[in-house]
Amino acid sequence: MRTALILPGLVLLACALFLRSYTLPPAPDRRGGTTLLLTWPNHPAFGSPRADCLGTPADEPVMACLIASVGHGHSDGIPVVQLPFCATCYALSERIALIGRDDAATRARLAQIARFGW
Repeated sequence: MRTALILPGLVLLACALFLRSYTLPPAPDRRGGTTLLLTWPNHPAFGSPRADCLGTPADEPVMACLIASVGHGHSDGIPVVQLPFCATCYALSERIALIGRDDAATRARLAQIARFGW
């Protein structure tokens, strides 16, 4: 009986390792939402376009990075579930992205990104 439970548990654990979420805020030009997808574990478990663009140089245009991040997030994995926008997931992705970064530079970049409705 135990071995019958171990195999499904290992499958669920492997899927959890590759499960990531990608959250887009709603805006006038797009419908926001949270997508759960299976992809390689080379991104944080909770992601957003803003988190991907925080490490770019301050003089680089932010809109190109945001659009590329969305395209990369959608084409990189296999979507499992599309959910409505989750503000908690979005805030969590921002907090994860801020770990280990310069606070002043990051806040300035977030303000620059916020001007575009992201």
